[in-house]
Amino acid sequence: MRARSQTPERTCLGCMKRESKVLMTRMTMADGVVILDAISQRPGRGGYLHEQADCLERFVRSRVKEFRSLRRAVPLAERRRIADLIRTRLDSKSTVE
Repeated sequence: MRARSQTPERTCLGCMKRESKVLMTRMTMADGVVILDAISQRPGRGGYLHEQADCLERFVRSRVKEFRSLRRAVPLAERRRIADLIRTRLDSKSTVE
């Protein structure tokens, strides 16, 4: 039997690799729109993405009809908007450091 990790893991919607959820950005639904959940406290189902350019690009280019973690399809325009929000957040982090 495999030992359980002490930190919760989630699957990235871009690269589909499992990793600690603290290393990823959570997104969730709010009024039918996917939004970023920076503090991971919004209720409901959520999806996770690594904060890496290749994962963001894979998420945008994905041909998945419905993201299981969100239980809905995410149109291309909405995926681009989410990726841009994460990129903007990463850019602001790098200018602060």
